[in-house]
Amino acid sequence: MAEIEGLLPDPVPDHPLLRGRREIGRGESTIVLEADTVDGQERVYKVLSSPTDYAYYTAEDRPTGHHFPVVFADHGTAGRSSRGFPFHIVEVERLYPLPGTGEAAEVATRLSSSYFDACLMWRNLAQDMGRIALHHLTVTPMGWSDAVKDSLQALEVFSGDYGALPDLIKADNLMMRKDGTLVFSDPVFME
Repeated sequence: MAEIEGLLPDPVPDHPLLRGRREIGRGESTIVLEADTVDGQERVYKVLSSPTDYAYYTAEDRPTGHHFPVVFADHGTAGRSSRGFPFHIVEVERLYPLPGTGEAAEVATRLSSSYFDACLMWRNLAQDMGRIALHHLTVTPMGWSDAVKDSLQALEVFSGDYGALPDLIKADNLMMRKDGTLVFSDPVFME
């Protein structure tokens, strides 16, 4: 695979669970591979090279609920990334990119644009700007459903507890289930 700027340049680690699996996505610290469908539930293996991403998917106190990904298993480690962190293999539900229209796309667009606007409003706080912007979304009446508001608050707590920076702007950080439910797929990153 040709290296694309900003994407994790590492090959898929050699591990029995990953051999022969089709790569379906790649991010700055993640490789996503197809996994088996179990009881009608499509799954993927996320190969995570970021401690923050790993905590987001596996920590006991990680955010859970309607708008967070379902995690089926933590399959341990498989070598190290070129960035020096271990690769962790986590089996999660398969999510899909948001379509151009529909409720999930509309909520995601509102979330991203409101978050971006709040970042601009708080930009003088430098590295804390994202956390303050996320807090702004949780306390400012914006017409979020209770489930979205609760999810934003859970994400705020997680970001603070783990020293993570929220990111609700990148397209692949907000995805959806086949039923149209908006999911915070990768809404944090390391400082």
